[in-house]
Amino acid sequence: MAPIWPFKKKQEVLELDEAPPAPITYKKGEDPNARPPSTTVDASAYKDALALFGDGSSKVEAATDQSVNYDGIAEQAPAAVQPQLEASSEEEESFTWVHHTDGYHYKKKGDGSFEPTPHSKNSDGSYVPYS
Repeated sequence: MAPIWPFKKKQEVLELDEAPPAPITYKKGEDPNARPPSTTVDASAYKDALALFGDGSSKVEAATDQSVNYDGIAEQAPAAVQPQLEASSEEEESFTWVHHTDGYHYKKKGDGSFEPTPHSKNSDGSYVPYS
């Protein structure tokens, strides 16, 4: 007895009998972008989908400016204030660590200015300059 063949035989590809799309013709000097779109819009299907995925209403409204609702980036944890002692001077300078959206931490000085060097935060809470 012959072993069972594990692969299927190739099936014929079915072809549909449909007319090819109409060719697009352009005239010399005509702006191709000035033509009205040739696609039809099914407004009822759009409203049905809006009612299904929206709040149940099929009312179509213009988009509103969402920037008025933006409060800025919320910090995950409050920034810790850590005093830093300068080796060259005896006066104490205070700064705050600020976590930026780029993933790095920056020193914000007491006068509101920032140091340009990005820092990474270690698991023990210490900060190391990015290099």
